[in-house]
Amino acid sequence: MKKITKALCAAAMCGVMILTGCSGSNNGGAITAAENQATEPRLIKSTAAGNSGEVTIEPGDTYAVISVRDFGDIKIKLFPDLAPYSVYNFTELAKKGTYNGRNFHRLKENFMIQGGSANGMGGGGQSIDGGNFKDEVNTSLRHYYGALCYSSNMLGDLSDGFYIVNNKTPMTVSAEGYKSNSGTYEQYKAMYQMYLSMFEEGSSDYALYKQAYDHSAFVCEAMKAMGETFTDAVKETYLAKGGYPQIDGAYTVFGQTVEGFDVIDKITAVQKIDDGNGNITKPANEIIIDKVEIFTME
Repeated sequence: MKKITKALCAAAMCGVMILTGCSGSNNGGAITAAENQATEPRLIKSTAAGNSGEVTIEPGDTYAVISVRDFGDIKIKLFPDLAPYSVYNFTELAKKGTYNGRNFHRLKENFMIQGGSANGMGGGGQSIDGGNFKDEVNTSLRHYYGALCYSSNMLGDLSDGFYIVNNKTPMTVSAEGYKSNSGTYEQYKAMYQMYLSMFEEGSSDYALYKQAYDHSAFVCEAMKAMGETFTDAVKETYLAKGGYPQIDGAYTVFGQTVEGFDVIDKITAVQKIDDGNGNITKPANEIIIDKVEIFTME
């Protein structure tokens, strides 16, 4: 993980809830394994069904089974047509056995369970192609209860760590709400712009703040796009299933749980202790991922 200046850490700690995504935007297009690293974030505006409504696994669909020791299996439909590089990265890591023996290290009720990282604390890993990759936000994929998403650091670097949304409280959402959410990142943009003026262009500090600024700009655009593509199906799904719409656009969603919601709930409910930073989010006893397997529905 890159060294972050104290000022940047303090600024980012003000409002970043998990870890975050980064840099400018383009319309992308389908990403194949041959294209390797996703070096720029991609924002894809779509009103496709995605993970709204009832999600089922049909013939030809790709899905993952995350087997958690002493808890059971979580079956998750993946969306390679909507988040192609993200699914490619996850499936190839899983096939290599990367996730076998890793843990869930961070549990927040009414938010998410986070795990799969190399160092067991949320970092230290690499993508299947080495290093990091960038967000792949598709507006048809949202943070409903059971959504599978990539965690990332405050500079927008994704690699192997992931989280699953565990909030099943009905949520009332609107297109206007996404505009409000984007306002927070507008403030981040202004803050990072101020910091940029303090450093010489080309310096390492300038590069860090530029990446943080670019991330904020991307998330602003992505959150606004979530409002622009808002549908009745999105509204109804959040009301029926719950989830965490506050961060739609800020992180990459690439899968949706179809079975094993009880496993998510049981993991969420375990005893938690201080993670060393004053947050009561660390499981008192280790929660181990035995394996992640990838299947295609026949």
